[in-house]
Amino acid sequence: MKLTPLNITLACVLVWVISEMNLDTEMTFSWGWLITLCVILSLIDLGFRMIFKDLKKLWFAQIAFILVVGILMVVIRVL
Repeated sequence: MKLTPLNITLACVLVWVISEMNLDTEMTFSWGWLITLCVILSLIDLGFRMIFKDLKKLWFAQIAFILVVGILMVVIRVL
């Protein structure tokens, strides 16, 4: 399996959730949402891999996707 930005993002989310488990505070989202997020990110990664065969184009496309989603999340949160 090739290392891609979406795989790195998924790993960061999983590490964040695991580190949050030991705290006495409430989890940010439930296990169901975590599994849904993992499946969605994996399917999006698979889709990008099918569309972009070149690894360099794949990286650029996935980084652009992550940036657009991040910006949209901030804009939606502000509004």
